[in-house]
Amino acid sequence: MLFCRTLRLPCDILFGPPSETPSSPNEYIKNLEARLECVHAFARERNKLASERMKTRYDSRATGHHFKEGDLVWMYNPRRRRGLSPKLQQNWEGPYTVVKKRCCLQSTEVA
Repeated sequence: MLFCRTLRLPCDILFGPPSETPSSPNEYIKNLEARLECVHAFARERNKLASERMKTRYDSRATGHHFKEGDLVWMYNPRRRRGLSPKLQQNWEGPYTVVKKRCCLQSTEVA
């Protein structure tokens, strides 16, 4: 369009000039199917990588915390206090020292 020449677009520089037009509709369909399969495989691979990243990030925060006796810890206590906006209230109390470690699992006896 520019002085009767085809434009060079940024996508042409990145991906190269467009290929020749197919000679028949069947050839176009085959080329389209091949390109769609390639794009689908690429998208599947990227989804798998993103899923692994999300799982790693979730698992890093979802694991239980193991405290030892003598560790300093903060306790989350979201109790509402009158006269102060919930946004301005302090929900964490502490630091507290772990005195004794208790097992949180209850044992069941089988008769």
